[in-house]
Amino acid sequence: MMKMYPYKPLAFLLLALTVLFACDNSSNKDEQLIRQVHAAYVSGWLSGDEEKIMGLLVENSRIQPNSMKPIEGKWAIRDFWFPNDGSQTVINDYQTEIISLNILDSIAVSTHTSLLDWTYKKDSVQFGMRQKGINTTLYKKQAEGSWKIWRSMWTDTHAESR
Repeated sequence: MMKMYPYKPLAFLLLALTVLFACDNSSNKDEQLIRQVHAAYVSGWLSGDEEKIMGLLVENSRIQPNSMKPIEGKWAIRDFWFPNDGSQTVINDYQTEIISLNILDSIAVSTHTSLLDWTYKKDSVQFGMRQKGINTTLYKKQAEGSWKIWRSMWTDTHAESR
Protein backbone atom coordinates (compact mmCIF):
# COMPACT_ATOMS: atom_id res chain seq x y z
CA MET A 1 0.00 0.00 0.00
CA MET A 2 1.31 3.43 -1.01
CA LYS A 3 1.66 5.99 1.75
CA MET A 4 0.25 9.46 0.98
CA TYR A 5 2.03 12.64 2.06
CA PRO A 6 -0.56 15.41 2.05
CA TYR A 7 2.08 18.15 2.37
CA LYS A 8 4.23 16.98 -0.53
CA PRO A 9 2.56 19.29 -3.14
CA LEU A 10 2.88 22.20 -0.71
CA ALA A 11 6.57 21.43 -0.11
CA PHE A 12 7.17 21.28 -3.85
CA LEU A 13 5.41 24.64 -4.33
CA LEU A 14 7.49 26.24 -1.56
CA LEU A 15 10.69 24.86 -3.10
CA ALA A 16 9.72 26.20 -6.55
CA LEU A 17 8.92 29.65 -5.12
CA THR A 18 12.23 29.72 -3.22
CA VAL A 19 14.17 28.96 -6.40
CA LEU A 20 12.14 31.52 -8.36
CA PHE A 21 12.74 34.28 -5.80
CA ALA A 22 16.43 33.40 -5.50
CA CYS A 23 16.80 33.80 -9.28
CA ASP A 24 14.80 37.01 -9.20
CA ASN A 25 16.97 38.42 -6.40
CA SER A 26 20.12 37.56 -8.36
CA SER A 27 18.70 39.29 -11.41
CA ASN A 28 17.72 42.32 -9.31
CA LYS A 29 21.23 42.45 -7.81
CA ASP A 30 22.80 42.30 -11.28
CA GLU A 31 20.44 45.01 -12.54
CA GLN A 32 21.40 47.25 -9.61
CA LEU A 33 25.11 46.65 -10.27
CA ILE A 34 24.73 47.46 -13.98
CA ARG A 35 22.77 50.63 -13.20
CA GLN A 36 25.59 51.61 -10.80
CA VAL A 37 28.16 51.13 -13.58
CA HIS A 38 26.02 53.29 -15.88
CA ALA A 39 25.70 56.01 -13.23
CA ALA A 40 29.46 55.87 -12.51
CA TYR A 41 30.15 56.25 -16.25
CA VAL A 42 27.97 59.37 -16.46
CA SER A 43 29.38 60.87 -13.25
CA GLY A 44 32.92 60.07 -14.42
CA TRP A 45 32.35 62.12 -17.57
CA LEU A 46 30.73 64.97 -15.65
CA SER A 47 33.68 65.17 -13.25
CA GLY A 48 36.32 64.62 -15.97
CA ASP A 49 37.66 61.55 -14.15
CA GLU A 50 39.65 59.64 -16.78
CA GLU A 51 40.65 56.80 -14.45
CA LYS A 52 37.09 56.27 -13.25
CA ILE A 53 35.80 56.05 -16.82
CA MET A 54 38.59 53.78 -18.05
CA GLY A 55 38.19 51.55 -14.97
CA LEU A 56 34.64 50.72 -16.08
CA LEU A 57 35.86 49.09 -19.32
CA VAL A 58 37.10 45.54 -19.88
CA GLU A 59 40.49 45.26 -21.60
CA ASN A 60 39.05 44.24 -24.99
CA SER A 61 36.28 46.84 -24.97
CA ARG A 62 35.04 48.32 -28.22
CA ILE A 63 33.25 51.60 -28.83
CA GLN A 64 31.63 52.86 -31.99
CA PRO A 65 30.94 56.59 -31.97
CA ASN A 66 28.33 58.01 -34.34
CA SER A 67 29.43 57.67 -38.00
CA MET A 68 32.88 56.31 -37.12
CA LYS A 69 34.71 53.01 -37.38
CA PRO A 70 34.80 50.94 -34.20
CA ILE A 71 37.66 51.64 -31.80
CA GLU A 72 38.99 48.40 -30.32
CA GLY A 73 40.81 47.93 -27.04
CA LYS A 74 41.05 49.90 -23.85
CA TRP A 75 44.26 51.72 -24.82
CA ALA A 76 42.94 52.80 -28.21
CA ILE A 77 39.76 54.04 -26.51
CA ARG A 78 41.87 55.99 -23.98
CA ASP A 79 43.83 57.60 -26.84
CA PHE A 80 40.56 58.55 -28.57
CA TRP A 81 38.80 59.95 -25.48
CA PHE A 82 41.83 61.38 -23.68
CA PRO A 83 44.51 62.19 -26.28
CA ASN A 84 47.86 63.36 -24.95
CA ASP A 85 48.04 66.28 -27.40
CA GLY A 86 47.35 69.30 -25.23
CA SER A 87 43.65 69.38 -26.11
CA GLN A 88 40.96 69.75 -23.49
CA THR A 89 37.42 68.39 -23.75
CA VAL A 90 34.98 69.46 -21.05
CA ILE A 91 31.63 67.78 -20.53
CA ASN A 92 29.24 70.59 -19.58
CA ASP A 93 26.15 68.40 -19.26
CA TYR A 94 25.46 64.70 -19.68
CA GLN A 95 22.01 63.27 -19.05
CA THR A 96 20.86 59.75 -19.78
CA GLU A 97 17.74 57.67 -19.34
CA ILE A 98 17.87 53.89 -19.53
CA ILE A 99 14.93 52.74 -21.64
CA SER A 100 15.71 49.02 -21.64
CA LEU A 101 17.99 46.66 -19.77
CA ASN A 102 18.09 42.92 -20.45
CA ILE A 103 20.36 40.52 -18.59
CA LEU A 104 21.29 37.33 -20.42
CA ASP A 105 23.39 35.30 -17.96
CA SER A 106 26.83 37.00 -18.04
CA ILE A 107 25.98 39.59 -20.73
CA ALA A 108 23.61 42.53 -20.34
CA VAL A 109 22.25 44.82 -23.05
CA SER A 110 21.20 48.35 -22.23
CA THR A 111 19.66 51.03 -24.43
CA HIS A 112 19.48 54.60 -23.25
CA THR A 113 18.82 58.06 -24.54
CA SER A 114 21.44 60.73 -24.01
CA LEU A 115 21.88 64.46 -24.04
CA LEU A 116 25.53 65.48 -24.18
CA ASP A 117 26.87 69.04 -24.18
CA TRP A 118 30.63 69.40 -24.52
CA THR A 119 33.36 71.87 -25.49
CA TYR A 120 36.76 71.25 -27.05
CA LYS A 121 39.82 73.48 -26.94
CA LYS A 122 43.29 73.11 -28.37
CA ASP A 123 45.56 76.07 -28.95
CA SER A 124 43.42 78.68 -30.76
CA VAL A 125 40.73 76.18 -31.82
CA GLN A 126 37.61 76.06 -29.68
CA PHE A 127 34.11 74.73 -30.35
CA GLY A 128 31.22 73.02 -28.66
CA MET A 129 28.51 70.52 -29.50
CA ARG A 130 25.14 69.56 -28.11
CA GLN A 131 24.08 66.05 -29.09
CA LYS A 132 20.97 63.98 -28.49
CA GLY A 133 21.29 60.30 -29.18
CA ILE A 134 20.43 56.67 -28.68
CA ASN A 135 23.10 54.47 -27.12
CA THR A 136 23.46 50.71 -26.84
CA THR A 137 25.87 49.26 -24.30
CA LEU A 138 26.80 45.64 -23.67
CA TYR A 139 28.06 44.80 -20.21
CA LYS A 140 30.06 41.71 -19.32
CA LYS A 141 29.92 40.06 -15.90
CA GLN A 142 33.37 39.59 -14.39
CA ALA A 143 34.55 36.48 -12.56
CA GLU A 144 34.14 38.10 -9.14
CA GLY A 145 30.56 39.21 -9.95
CA SER A 146 31.06 42.85 -10.95
CA TRP A 147 29.95 44.20 -14.32
CA LYS A 148 32.02 46.21 -16.82
CA ILE A 149 31.40 47.83 -20.18
CA TRP A 150 32.32 45.52 -23.05
CA ARG A 151 30.78 47.23 -26.11
CA SER A 152 29.18 50.62 -26.63
CA MET A 153 27.82 52.36 -29.69
CA TRP A 154 25.87 55.54 -30.12
CA THR A 155 23.97 57.33 -32.82
CA ASP A 156 23.13 61.02 -32.80
CA THR A 157 19.49 61.78 -33.44
CA HIS A 158 20.25 65.50 -33.31
CA ALA A 159 23.52 67.45 -33.12
CA GLU A 160 24.20 71.16 -33.20
CA SER A 161 27.28 73.31 -32.81
CA ARG A 162 27.25 75.75 -29.96
